[in-house]
Amino acid sequence: MDVAHRFQTAHLKRLKCPLRYLSPLPLAILLMGSPPLAAQDVSTCVSPDWFAVQKTQPAGARLSPLCVGELHAAEDHREAAESELRAVIAGDPQSTDAYEARSTLEHLYFRIGRFRDANAQIDAMLRTHPTAPDLLNLRSLLTLLASYPNFSLAKSSPASVRTEMFGGNVFAPVTVEGAARSYMLDTGMSISMMTRSEAKSLGLTPRASTTSMNDISGLASHGLQIVEVDRLVVGATELRHIPFMVVEDTHGAFVGIPDGRHGILGIQPLAALGILAFHKDGTLSLGQKAGHDSKSVPLLFAGEMPLSQIAYHDQLLTVTFDMGATQTTLNPFFGKLHPELLKEGQTEDHTMNGVSGSTTQRSVSLRHIELVFGRKVDLAPATILLNQTTGTSDYSAANLGYDLMQQARPFTIDFRRMLITFPPAQ
Repeated sequence: MDVAHRFQTAHLKRLKCPLRYLSPLPLAILLMGSPPLAAQDVSTCVSPDWFAVQKTQPAGARLSPLCVGELHAAEDHREAAESELRAVIAGDPQSTDAYEARSTLEHLYFRIGRFRDANAQIDAMLRTHPTAPDLLNLRSLLTLLASYPNFSLAKSSPASVRTEMFGGNVFAPVTVEGAARSYMLDTGMSISMMTRSEAKSLGLTPRASTTSMNDISGLASHGLQIVEVDRLVVGATELRHIPFMVVEDTHGAFVGIPDGRHGILGIQPLAALGILAFHKDGTLSLGQKAGHDSKSVPLLFAGEMPLSQIAYHDQLLTVTFDMGATQTTLNPFFGKLHPELLKEGQTEDHTMNGVSGSTTQRSVSLRHIELVFGRKVDLAPATILLNQTTGTSDYSAANLGYDLMQQARPFTIDFRRMLITFPPAQ
């Protein structure tokens, strides 16, 4: 599926950072192309890149209480983040820092499926900014999500399943409301998705919110609809109360995809699985204890979007870790770091498809670029976008897609240790 078809994190840098789109107030989820940025106050953190902030601690940098809480949220240290951010709020409930702390908590709660707690943070933010249009827009969706029980992990045991590939995306067998299906795995989705016909076949009735979402095309879709899946099983892991966004069957993510595969698992269920090991033969091991591997790269969260790192010419670069993207694209930030590549490549239009339509973005295309993601991988062709498309593209070098992840197999996503590990190739 094209990168632009998916939901992504949407932390906005508020109040102190100019944005290309929308107002500088927080939204929990937006389609790719709105301004998702790490929820940091840049006056108290050294960089919008959480890896850069993380590196300041061994160097003895002193971070503000707000920044410490936000960093712990990015590291998925949930209890510490809650304690620190709530302390910031209690210190001065009407302050800008308290508003930022509430926004970070809202994203943390959304990511782990505590929608009632996320909604409570939005309500508190509205008491401070009662006419903020972005908050009012988002509240409709969160109120709807909060009407369902919170997402939960019912039981889990190690298991292995056989994946399949369609259109460059990886699908895994699942049981949804007792029905056998195969759903796409997408770490770039901040909420799961299914088609209207899939919801109907499962006996699920969508409920509508008034929330509008802007996508990468610059256009808006209105009235986001949600269904709740009561029980979903992956391998030997049972998940409960999973919300799915409902889209039309003509949505680009599902065009040409066979019946029984019209669903996408987003970050809540994938992170809850804990450990996902992708093997070269297409087997996916779930929940099995990760071994001591010779190589690893770190994971952090920018809101609901996982961040990781790649290397180019021995330089570590932050990337968004987006399993649902069939093609890795390099961001303008990469072009600024390596202007010589912009001179070598061919300028062309790159189509960015959104739910509401399509736009074209100017880009530079090269035959290939060799990168390191745990192992050597080859991006061919290599597309460098010339204009910022998302907030994270302001500081991330690339949106890492499954094309390069496939080359790096075997690899393991370990959400428990917040690492991606690379066992020796068999």
